[in-house]
Amino acid sequence: MEQIQRIKFLIEKKPTIVLVGEKTEILRKFIEHLIFKELGQKKDIIILEGSEEKLQDFKFYLQKTEFGVIILKDEVKNFEGLLNFLKDLPPKINLIFNFEEKKLRKLKDLINLHSLSFGMDEKADVFVSSLKFNFGMNFKISFGGATVPFWLEGVFGREYILSLLASVSFGVLYGINLVEISQYFKEFEAVPGKKRLIEGMSGSFLFDDSKSFETKEQKEALEILKEIQWAKRKICVLDGEIEQEILELVLKNCDLIFLFGKNYTLEEKEKILFFDKIEDGIEKLKETLRENDLVLILGSQKMNLDSLIDNIRKIW
Repeated sequence: MEQIQRIKFLIEKKPTIVLVGEKTEILRKFIEHLIFKELGQKKDIIILEGSEEKLQDFKFYLQKTEFGVIILKDEVKNFEGLLNFLKDLPPKINLIFNFEEKKLRKLKDLINLHSLSFGMDEKADVFVSSLKFNFGMNFKISFGGATVPFWLEGVFGREYILSLLASVSFGVLYGINLVEISQYFKEFEAVPGKKRLIEGMSGSFLFDDSKSFETKEQKEALEILKEIQWAKRKICVLDGEIEQEILELVLKNCDLIFLFGKNYTLEEKEKILFFDKIEDGIEKLKETLRENDLVLILGSQKMNLDSLIDNIRKIW
């Protein structure tokens, strides 16, 4: 099957994008959205993705394609291995890398590939500025002396920004105008469970971060929650066995807390409601919701808190 696929590729030699890393779901969604908006239903671009360990699997396609791009968004574990892989590629391949990762900055002077960097720093080739949170994120993206406003509705967080910047970098390499790219992404939809905003019951809004389990991801969600000014009340739904650091941020930034699962380390506080099981708290949460309440649902690997969402989201 692999041999047939390679023969077909040699005939068509479609443009090829390789996404390198452990977490490429959001990046892939941005790339696919951009390709669909630019090319419609045509599947003229191949997207391959995998960890550093799988780079050799992509070598054939990168060596034979007429237009190839490698995107490095995350921290690299084996820098020397990556460097040797990139040195073996033909100069027609383009490298897009995250300027936030200091190790990756060294690549530009060590390889014979055209490269573009992206990041939050204005020293990057493609960078973001003037970031604001409201019912999504609005900001400006700059490249080659041009600066264009962007708007992502119902989307929050660093992972989306970096994935968007990487996608914009691909877009400009592919010859798409920066203004066109900004228009394309106005209709982008967030990944369920990853810092998305959706409408809830009774005029409320749900900040769904139910699939983010790492402490740094949860801290970022609470930092974003703090910055959002339009919410009348900020409500948090979380697992009672969450880390103490996160719990302290929740207590500091939320008006009301729904705590599921047993937590015997907490004193009874007026703004905390305790429930042993999710089903025990759903009706109380429904009764509580008011217009412009913002409900943050934090991820839990132990409790299936994302099951709450269908019970409290707006029904059309």
